[in-house]
Amino acid sequence: MRPEKHLEAFEERKETIFKWAIEVRGLENSQRIIGDNASKGIVELLSACLHKEKKIEEGFQINHTWFKSEKVFGRLPEFRNRAAIINKMLELEKICEKLSYGAPKQAEMARKAVEIFQGLERIIKEVMYGGEK
Repeated sequence: MRPEKHLEAFEERKETIFKWAIEVRGLENSQRIIGDNASKGIVELLSACLHKEKKIEEGFQINHTWFKSEKVFGRLPEFRNRAAIINKMLELEKICEKLSYGAPKQAEMARKAVEIFQGLERIIKEVMYGGEK
């Protein structure tokens, strides 16, 4: 997929989290929506970044499930802030998996997923745009 398509997908998932899940339904009632969209959305942003940086080819696809294990380090190329980004994405995927499946969790867990998502967005955009944005 082209970088701009990954960015569109990221924005769609971000909007689902912040406009639908949090504003309409409320954080407490949206754990599955947040869980399903936070990890997949941030992968879209990372994909756009790595495409823009010419670290991966257009046909290369990153799967959010790769972030269930540290083996993901062997699947991704080198890029700026790689360890920090991947470690946070590992943490996010674990939380999102818990939110997406099983009995309802404490609202704090959904809040933590949103905070990690926002932090990753800042870090990845800094890598992607540097001083541009």
